[in-house]
Amino acid sequence: MASSFSSQISTIVYLISKLKPVSLLDIGKGFGKYGFLLHEYYGVDNSVRPNPAVSLRDQSRIVIDAVECNPDYLWPHLSQFYRHIFEGRIEEIYQDLPHYDLILMADVIEHLRKEEARAIVRHFVDRGSTLVVSTPKKYFEQKCFESEDERHLSHWTSTDFRALGCCDYQNTGAGRVFMVSPQPIDVRGFGSSPIKRIRRMVRALQDELTD
Repeated sequence: MASSFSSQISTIVYLISKLKPVSLLDIGKGFGKYGFLLHEYYGVDNSVRPNPAVSLRDQSRIVIDAVECNPDYLWPHLSQFYRHIFEGRIEEIYQDLPHYDLILMADVIEHLRKEEARAIVRHFVDRGSTLVVSTPKKYFEQKCFESEDERHLSHWTSTDFRALGCCDYQNTGAGRVFMVSPQPIDVRGFGSSPIKRIRRMVRALQDELTD
């Protein structure tokens, strides 16, 4: 997926910064925005003067690799953010990939057939990884970037993810961000429980009313 819902960016960056992974795999990294943003808001130590002669990936506390199946999306700027990009389809190479603390699938899973995607998620959960997965709330057809890989092939709900691991989620406009993990994880400010939703609404209202 080359792009994704802008409404979910802050939720994904916030959630990952709270989970504090040392290593992350960005599956279907698109334009590479999460590689950049995660270095900026979590990986790079802002108490130290940055070195413009050194890539962001080499100044960051987090190692980020990526998977990309479309050669049209292998732009030169990506080497600034990603240590390594595995070229190929995730459903064909996932079993050969190394272990990562966190797997990011930002608007990717709906482009996979459900049985293949279930096997991928279960594989990473069984190996001890936490997954952050964003996907549309409702199924819709999609064609863009003149690519067959951009077609939507499946639709995902919390019921699907709860069959694969411990699951929590948050609505983000037209999409949802899911956290799927081997063990339950409570992240302050993220989640679907009524109390967490009420707290987010109160904070949003306070922000709106503050001059």
